[in-house]
Amino acid sequence: MALKIGQQYKKADFGISGASFRLSEIIVKGELYMFFAMGETYQNAIDPDGFIYECRCRCSVIPEGEKTTLQPHVFVRHREGEAYTYQGKGKYEARYDEKRNKIFW
Repeated sequence: MALKIGQQYKKADFGISGASFRLSEIIVKGELYMFFAMGETYQNAIDPDGFIYECRCRCSVIPEGEKTTLQPHVFVRHREGEAYTYQGKGKYEARYDEKRNKIFW
């Protein structure tokens, strides 16, 4: 399936169901898909050059000055129950602040 930026998708569109449905990071056909909620518990933000997300666990914050080789597909929803909007595929991730990482386009 060719993903389109700005198009809405449901997890079920990718065959995600059961216990995996509650996960926010899922491997789909060998690619990392990350699903985020806006305006809820975590301080996430869309930037023109990437996506900033608050980590659920301190151990997930990338060390200062380092970059990852992860290239996740990023999906965001604004309200509970709505579909996720595809934001794009990241090129790398780096630390944004003490609680958040940023995925750069």
